[in-house]
Amino acid sequence: MVLSLASFLGAGITAVSYWRERYGTINTALTSAQENLDKAVRELNAELEHLETTVEGLAEELSSGALDNADIEARLEEILLANPSFSAMAAAYEPFAFSEERELFHPNFKRLVIDGVEQFERFDVEEFADYLERDSYRQPLLEGAQWSEPYMSAIINSIVLEYSAPFILPAENAPDPSGIVYANYDLDQLSRLFQSLDLGTTGYPIVITSSGQLIYHPIIHFVQQQRSIFDLAQQFDDSDLEEIAQRMVAGESGVEQRGGETPSWMVYQGIPTTNWSVGVVLFRDDILSDTVSLTKKLIFLNLLVMLGVVFALVVALPPRRDDISRLWLLSRSVSGVLALGLLVIWLLEMEEAAIDQEITRPLVTESSLLQFLERQRQRNLAQGLSEPILLPTGVFLQSMEFKSANDFFVTGYIWKRYDDELHDGVSRGFVLPEAIAFSSQEAYREDLPNGELIGWYFQATLRQPFDYTKYPFDNQRAWLRIWPEDFASNVILTPDLESYDLMTPVFLPGLEVPPNMVLPGWNIRQSFFRYRFNSYNVNFGFRGETQIKDFPELYFEVDLERDLLTVIITKMLRVIVVSGLLFGIQYLIRYKKDDNQLGFSASGVIGASGGFSFILILDQINLRSQLATGGIIYIEYFYFVLYAMILVVVFNAIMVAKGSNNALLKYNNNLLPKLLYWPLLLSLQILVTLFVFV
Repeated sequence: MVLSLASFLGAGITAVSYWRERYGTINTALTSAQENLDKAVRELNAELEHLETTVEGLAEELSSGALDNADIEARLEEILLANPSFSAMAAAYEPFAFSEERELFHPNFKRLVIDGVEQFERFDVEEFADYLERDSYRQPLLEGAQWSEPYMSAIINSIVLEYSAPFILPAENAPDPSGIVYANYDLDQLSRLFQSLDLGTTGYPIVITSSGQLIYHPIIHFVQQQRSIFDLAQQFDDSDLEEIAQRMVAGESGVEQRGGETPSWMVYQGIPTTNWSVGVVLFRDDILSDTVSLTKKLIFLNLLVMLGVVFALVVALPPRRDDISRLWLLSRSVSGVLALGLLVIWLLEMEEAAIDQEITRPLVTESSLLQFLERQRQRNLAQGLSEPILLPTGVFLQSMEFKSANDFFVTGYIWKRYDDELHDGVSRGFVLPEAIAFSSQEAYREDLPNGELIGWYFQATLRQPFDYTKYPFDNQRAWLRIWPEDFASNVILTPDLESYDLMTPVFLPGLEVPPNMVLPGWNIRQSFFRYRFNSYNVNFGFRGETQIKDFPELYFEVDLERDLLTVIITKMLRVIVVSGLLFGIQYLIRYKKDDNQLGFSASGVIGASGGFSFILILDQINLRSQLATGGIIYIEYFYFVLYAMILVVVFNAIMVAKGSNNALLKYNNNLLPKLLYWPLLLSLQILVTLFVFV
C-alpha cells in the first residue's frame, strides 16, 4: 500500500509539473501574442487616424477656400508622396461643381509597384466608370465622413480600403455638398505591420470589418472574393470560429480556443478608429513545437501510474497459496496494466516533436522570407561579395515512395520565374544533388511581361540519411534539395509563395491532395520550404567568386509519421505471435505425476524453442537487410527480450524434466513460471523501451 501511494504521489507531482510546463508554454505564447497584437493595433490605429485627419483636413481646405479647385491635383499628389501608407489620394466632384465647362471630375493619384519599382500614376476615374452611382461615393456624400466597406477596384484589380469626407465649395452656386475627397490605405502596410508579430511557424493574422468582411487573410483569394469570416465558419463547419467572429464584430477583445483536427487559439482585438478587428491564429502544435521535455514527463507519469496500479492490484488481490484463481487474476491484471502502459509510451513517442536548433525555421510567410533574404544580403556585403540574385522557385509533388531504407522516390513539377534583366545569363534548369536516378522534361513555358515562367516534370530517386533508431515508431523527414543549374553562382532560389493558396505546413502546400497522394503505412503531417546552410571543401573547378561556403540552399521538406495500426500488424505481429506460442509451451511444462498423465518432452521444448529462435533470427536478418543501418534499432530489443525468454523457458523445462526439488518450481506443479511469464516479458519490453526512448 505504501509503494502504491508513493507511486501515485509521484505521479501527481509529475502531472502538476507537466501541466505547469505545458500551460506555461501556452500562456507565454499567448501573452506574447497579445502584447505584440496590442502594439500592432496601436500602430495601425495611429496610421488610420492620421489618414482620417489628412482626408478631413483636405476637405476643410476645399470647404474654406484655402485650396482652389485648380490646385487640387497638385495637392493630391503632394499628400500621396508624403504618406507611404497611402495607396491613393483622390477627389470626386458633383456634376459641374469643379467648373462650368466640365461636368464630371474625379482625379485619382495611385501608388503602384510595377516590376518591383514604385511608381505614381494619375487616373481620371470618370473615364472608366460612373462614379456618381457608386455606394463608395454616395454614402459619404450624404452621410458624412466614413470608412467604406472594402471593395474590388477595377483600376488596380485589388481590394481597396477607403476613407472619405465630403466638402462644400465656398462658391455661391456650388452644390451642397460639392463632392468628396478620399484616401486608400495600402494593404501592403498590413503585411509589413504583421512582420513584427511572432506567430511561430504556422500562425497567421486576419483583419475584418465591423460586418465581418475579410480585409486581410493569408489566403488572398478569400479577400479578393470579398468573403466574410462567417462564410469561412460555415464552409468549414467551425462553430468555434463563428462564436469568435460574433465577438470580433462586436468590437470585443480576448483569447478563445478552437478545436478541430488542428487545435488553435485566436487572439483578437478591436481597432477603435474604424471598428474593425484584428485577430491572430496560433496553432497548438506550433506553440508546443518542441515536446521532448513534455513527452518525457508524460512517459514518467505513465510509468508511475503503472507502478501505482500494479501495487494497488497486489493489495486488492493479495496472493494466497491455496487460491489459484486469484493468482491467475492478479497475473492477468498486472499484464494488462503493463501492456496498456507500453502502448501509451508508443503513442506518446509517435506524437513527439523536436526542434533542430541548427537549421532555419520553415518559410511560411513572405515577411519571414524577406527577413531571411535581407540578412543574407547584408552578410554578403559584409564579406565583400556581390548581392545575391533571387530566383523564385516552386515545387509540387504528385507521388512519393520509399524504395529502400535510404532511397526515396518522388515525382512532380518544379517551376521557376525568370526575369529578362535580373536573370540574364542565368541558366534555365535545376539540379537535385541527392538524386541517384533522375529524369526531367520541360512541361510548360509561358511568357511573362518581363520574363518567362518555365515548369519541368521530373522523377527522381533521392538518397537521404533517415534515422531508424526508434524503428518502427519513428517519424521521418524527406526532402527535395534544389540547386540552380549554375550551382556555384550567387543565385539563391526563393520559394514562389504567391503560387500557393496557403503556406501553413499542416495544410500540406506543394503536395497532391489526399487521397490522390498514396503513401502506404505513412501519415503526412506537414510540408514546407526552408533554407539549410551547406559548405563544400572544393570549388568544383570554378574560378572567381563562388558560393560554396555556408551558402543557403532551398529545401522542400515533408514530415511523415508511421501509421500505428500498420506498424502493429506488419512489424509487431510476429513478435506478438511468437510470444504467445512461447507462453503455450511454458504452460505445458509441468511435473509428470503418473505414467498415464500427458506430460511434455524437454527435447520437444528445446526443438520448438529452436524453431522460434530460427524464425526470429531470420526475421531480424531480413529487417537488417532492409534497413541497412548501423547500431541497434528499437525493434531489435524485442528480439533480444524474446531470445532471453526462450532461454528461460528452456531452462525451466530442463529443470522440471530433471525432477528438480526447487520449492518455487514444485509449487503447484510449476505454476509460478506460468504466472510470471507475461509480467516478466512486458516488464523487460518496457525497460528497453525506456532505455531507447528516454
